[in-house]
This record gives sequence, structure tokens and C-alpha cells, in this order.
Amino acid sequence: TQDEWMDLAERIDHIQGNDLWRSDPKCFLYERDRISARIDEFIHLMRRRDIFDLMFTLRGGIARNKFGLLHEGLFSRAMAGSKILVETYHSVVCAALDF
Repeated sequence: TQDEWMDLAERIDHIQGNDLWRSDPKCFLYERDRISARIDEFIHLMRRRDIFDLMFTLRGGIARNKFGLLHEGLFSRAMAGSKILVETYHSVVCAALDF
């Protein structure tokens, strides 16, 4: 199952030290500060229920390779996923799209 696969992937990442890589937001492959700021902006707009600005911000950001979020190196190291910051960004964007 998917859950079993993820459990094994997380164990392998732990053995190889990739769990530490995933949890460390520092990385030369992406713009950490800009990603964090965009996450905060999405959350702020959702809390304010500012649909217009939320749509405007989403349209301007998700169709492009912003801040290095699509860099191949972020998706080829760990088996259980990418950097936690990247996964958080993707989760917040999905929440904003569902908002």
C-alpha cells in the first residue's frame, strides 16, 4: 500500500540521513526566504478571506517555476519527499485553491 511504501521510504531516508536534509530549510537550490514569505502571504489572505488578492497571488505564482520550487535536485534525493518547506508550500497552495 501507499502507507507501507511511505513508511519504508521514511526509514531508508533516516538511515541515509535524508530526513535531516528534508527538515533543514537551508538549501542553495531554492529561495527559502521568498518561499516562506509567500506561504505567510497565502495564509494571511485566507485568514482575511481576501478572495480577490488570493486569486491574483495564486495566478501569478503557481504556473511558473517560482523561487526554484521545481528544481530537480529537490525531488531526487530523498525517497519520502522533498524539503519540508517545499511540501508546506505545496500544501498551502492546495488549501488556497480549495478556499
